[in-house]
Amino acid sequence: MELLIAILLFLIAILLVLYFVYTKFLNNEGFEVQAETLEDELSSGKKTLVMFYADWCGHCKKLKPVWDETSKEVNANEDSGVKMVKVNCGDPGKNDKHKYIMKKYEIAGYPTIKLIQGDKVEEYKGNRTKDDMLKFLGL
Repeated sequence: MELLIAILLFLIAILLVLYFVYTKFLNNEGFEVQAETLEDELSSGKKTLVMFYADWCGHCKKLKPVWDETSKEVNANEDSGVKMVKVNCGDPGKNDKHKYIMKKYEIAGYPTIKLIQGDKVEEYKGNRTKDDMLKFLGL
């Protein structure tokens, strides 16, 4: 019985390690950042195009594939001086960091795209296509 418990605990530990590795290192599709680390991400000084979204939003779900494809291309070019990230802030009623981000960046709806560099924030109002986002970024 003790051997069975030890094996079970060992398997649970392995699953936790695998989950940690996946979430921290392998799940970077679309260059997602957590609400809690957005400010750190923006402190790099690079121009950052940020998609503020809610995982329950239909418009966001429609935009995500285009965003992910575009951000993959933009972020692969480290010499461009720009990067793209997305952040889920769709639960301000239950998450104080989501509420803070929405207030600070004046997010009234989803998805909202803003270009941020330091204290300068510019709302993206172009078409939500790869070509238009690349043109907006000067790429």
